[in-house]
Amino acid sequence: MKKSMLKLVTVVVVMISFSLTTVAQSFEGVIEFKSSKTTDTTNYVYYIKDNMIRIDEIGSKSHKIEGTQLIDINSKTMKSMSHERKVWFDVNTPSAPVIKGTCQVKKSQNVKNLQGYKCTEYIVTNNEEGTIITYWLADGKFAFFDKMLNQLNRKDKSAVYFLQIQNVKNTFPMLSVQTDLSGKEVCRLEVTKITKKVVDPSMFDIPKGYNKFEK
Repeated sequence: MKKSMLKLVTVVVVMISFSLTTVAQSFEGVIEFKSSKTTDTTNYVYYIKDNMIRIDEIGSKSHKIEGTQLIDINSKTMKSMSHERKVWFDVNTPSAPVIKGTCQVKKSQNVKNLQGYKCTEYIVTNNEEGTIITYWLADGKFAFFDKMLNQLNRKDKSAVYFLQIQNVKNTFPMLSVQTDLSGKEVCRLEVTKITKKVVDPSMFDIPKGYNKFEK
């Protein structure tokens, strides 16, 4: 009887430990999305594993990987690769972009399902910059995203305005639509596919035969 109880307790402890470990884990997998502007459309693929992120930029005409960024959000280092030239180089974090005026953030009651995730609507308005961006944010333990944006310090408004939203550190925008104050669309970022999977660590290595480019 005691042995049976001991086995049962052991099983329960193991199950709880597994459950807590699973909950604590951040998203691992692949996110594909496209950036649509009035002039062109560019596709991107994110590979996420632990503290590592790989971003592939797919050419709109070539449909091939034209450039890759490797980001380590723990060591805060970045590398870029040119596959055509087979070279790579270190990238420093640029200075943070300056926002004119004030970004006003509104969380609405609107929700919708995108790519299998329940998404909440956030609207960021900046009258001085003449810009409104509507985000549909999914909470799926995407802890990497705001850290990545802070490291990249991208100048595009979809990245800059996202960082003005409070208490959304584990979210990812499945859709963001940028318009001017009249409602005319300027840019749309949209997830086209998201896959939870184990990512091969070699995806974050510099391929053999690639040389470091020294500026």
